[in-house]
Amino acid sequence: MKVGLYLDPISMQILQNGVFVSCEPTERVEKIAPGLVDERIAEVGQTYLVCDMKKEEIGKAKLVEAFTTTFGNPDPTLLLLLGFKDQPEKFTSQYSGFFKQQFPDEELVDDTELFVTVYEPVRDS
Repeated sequence: MKVGLYLDPISMQILQNGVFVSCEPTERVEKIAPGLVDERIAEVGQTYLVCDMKKEEIGKAKLVEAFTTTFGNPDPTLLLLLGFKDQPEKFTSQYSGFFKQQFPDEELVDDTELFVTVYEPVRDS
């Protein structure tokens, strides 16, 4: 089984409470790991190891969704999962602020493609 996620403690807690959603520009993902977007989309349904930032195994997660959307016209599934059901403007405003804090030298525009992955925890019996 391969590692699918490296999570900090807060993100791991979010996953353990039900669903973890990752959303970042496709271009950034491809720059760091060429081919990962297509690979993950093809692997929906797979279970992965989850590791902490020290690369120690802390659990398992199943990839239940993987898709691309645009920043300016986000997919309704993404909006629903992140709590912005009928508020795409609120999503773009909040995501833009978060992104600017994390990556001050990069810019989001309406056409920026976002890669979204959705994981659910796997509890071994």
